[in-house]
Amino acid sequence: MIDRYGLIIGAMKAGTTTLFGHLARHPHIAGAKPKEPGFFAFDDIFANGRDWYDGLFSFDPAVHRVALEASTDYSKYPHCQGVSARLAAFSGEFRLIYTLRNPLRRIESHALHVQTRRREVGRIESDRPDHSLDAGVSPVSLDVSRYAMQLDQYKDYFDRGAVLITTVERLSADPSGVARAACAHLGVDPDLLPDEVERRNEGAQSVPGRKVHPLWKAASSIGPLKAAVKAVMPQDVRKELRMKTRPKVEARGRFVLTAGEEASIVETLRDDLIRLRDVYGIDCEAEWGIRL
Repeated sequence: MIDRYGLIIGAMKAGTTTLFGHLARHPHIAGAKPKEPGFFAFDDIFANGRDWYDGLFSFDPAVHRVALEASTDYSKYPHCQGVSARLAAFSGEFRLIYTLRNPLRRIESHALHVQTRRREVGRIESDRPDHSLDAGVSPVSLDVSRYAMQLDQYKDYFDRGAVLITTVERLSADPSGVARAACAHLGVDPDLLPDEVERRNEGAQSVPGRKVHPLWKAASSIGPLKAAVKAVMPQDVRKELRMKTRPKVEARGRFVLTAGEEASIVETLRDDLIRLRDVYGIDCEAEWGIRL
């Protein structure tokens, strides 16, 4: 039975996928498939039970120390409620990682993502016809950016040192340092992280405008070659190349905040950002240049 779990709880569009990808390469960490099951966020998924959940990890007790997943629905209160209660009802040790992002940039990225994917909470299709910023910031997006409010839901875990807070900006600037800190928090040896962590992050930063790998282009059109590529290419690399060859969905609308909108959002989030600084130690001026 698995007795230690690592949960990257969000925030949405704040580097959870990148951080999960780094940590899942550690030999003592078993990453979930899919990485974002949302098990503790919804009653119907939680009802699948422990055996179903543990089956997502391919956990080998002779090798692995931690089972890791990354569900951003765990920090979408009040749109997802009861996560802490479900954790309390589930035996095992939980170590939580919460990665943040400049809330203004996160809101822009959130709008673009949901405009193309149509999902803000779990697998539920959004009934909002327009998620571009022309239609205003969605209530879900605004609440996801109330970082102190989201951390409040895990106060008991925070008080006993079971929550690590970081930012996507730190992850971008120092991927190895953030990944090592996360490993130490999860209780695995940071020195066993593969050297590829630094190189993978450098590649991820250059994705916009980068040409599609010619090997994957050829493999996608020739069946036997595609099978051969799959046999030798790591799954995470295959996924990255596949994502870059998918036809792009045009997102209609505006996805950059105006100066007036930025000022209004900062004012709306002011009390939460002050609490984020005073209670949880994240200074938005030092981190993101947002003056309160």
